[in-house]
Amino acid sequence: MIKKIINSNTVWSLVSNGLIALLGFINLGLIARQFSQPDAGMWFMLLTVYTLLEMLRSGWVQTPFVRFYILANSPNQQLKLIAAAWQLLLAITLFLSLFIIPISVFNIQISPAFRLAQNYTLLWLITALPYQIAQWQLQAKSMFKKLAIVKLAFTLSFTAILLIQAKYNLGINNLALLYALIQFLVGLTAAFCGWLKFGIWQTKLSNERKQLSNFGKYSMFTMITASLLRSSDQFLIATWLGPAAVAMYAIPQKLIEAIEIPVRSFASVAAAKATILYNENQFSTLRLFFYRECGMLLAIILPIILLFFFFPTFIVNLLGGSKYESSSILLQIFCGYTILIPLDRYCGLLLDAGNRPQKNTLKVGLMLLINVIGDIAALYFGAGVYGVAAVSTVTFIFGIIVGWYQLKDVLKTFSATLLWQQGIVHHIKTFKK
Repeated sequence: MIKKIINSNTVWSLVSNGLIALLGFINLGLIARQFSQPDAGMWFMLLTVYTLLEMLRSGWVQTPFVRFYILANSPNQQLKLIAAAWQLLLAITLFLSLFIIPISVFNIQISPAFRLAQNYTLLWLITALPYQIAQWQLQAKSMFKKLAIVKLAFTLSFTAILLIQAKYNLGINNLALLYALIQFLVGLTAAFCGWLKFGIWQTKLSNERKQLSNFGKYSMFTMITASLLRSSDQFLIATWLGPAAVAMYAIPQKLIEAIEIPVRSFASVAAAKATILYNENQFSTLRLFFYRECGMLLAIILPIILLFFFFPTFIVNLLGGSKYESSSILLQIFCGYTILIPLDRYCGLLLDAGNRPQKNTLKVGLMLLINVIGDIAALYFGAGVYGVAAVSTVTFIFGIIVGWYQLKDVLKTFSATLLWQQGIVHHIKTFKK
């Protein structure tokens, strides 16, 4: 039983994402301590802009690719989907470059916080291509051990670079260049190991590209708006208050990602099962599956939330140092919405699994609208970064209400009893066994 649990995809996904997050916090702490607040703020904005554009690219290709690869009826069809995914990725990257290059070449100033983003975003997007698509292929094949190796290879390499930076003071610009180099080398290594495929390019792939794009246009908008839910706060703070305020806000926001680790890990594994259950019209089983997954995740993340809420100053100082102590209040405010994350994430997962991407797009789009309006109001009336953080709780409550309404034919009326008994209690008993 223990061996079965250790070798399960869920455990591998959870452990690898946990290790990556731990290394991510170490990397975040090294950046916060080694660089000034303005430099750290520019680095965080580079990550934010890159992540946003990567979500645009990934949303268009990743979600439909994984879905249709799983449902493909032959290896030949899978190879066609791989080639079509490559072609769409290259086309999207070329399209993005048409906008990024003029901003960089003509040095169009938006805010000092965006200086690094102007110079290095396109480079990161290009060098990440093999690294990203290798991960999608391994996820689609449920090869989570190899997926963990790919992710850890990149994160460990970047940690090593930051330790070298601490000794030799490489500078923030060289750090951005080395980040790009590491991404490319890890992707290249995955190709040499046979984990990254290029598919069949010699055949007509218009049907496959159309298949991916028809689904992807919704999932792309969903993913990019979901990314904006996180990054819109930083964009507005950067424009309104400058790069130092971005750094102050980013430290507790990154800590909240610790709570999202198990959610992302379980969701990535659950997507395939939810898709199969939906396609087989097993709605009662799917409803039970929803409650069990969400209940288990709530049981896992609650101790972390309590730790963050009652010891915020110690945790923030441990990560970023005393110069970020005022961020501890932000961490407490963030705890208000984090308990809602599992319900919101799995509502979106079920909408995608049920081939309702347009409804998930609508849900996330409305959440983004609420969040941006609330953030602007908070900044305009002088509530600052604390008001921006408080708006997030309202946004997620609204998102769950909308998502539940869209899934009322599957989830029926909300049942706290099922969430407790089939989710939390069921898994506590399982863990005891």
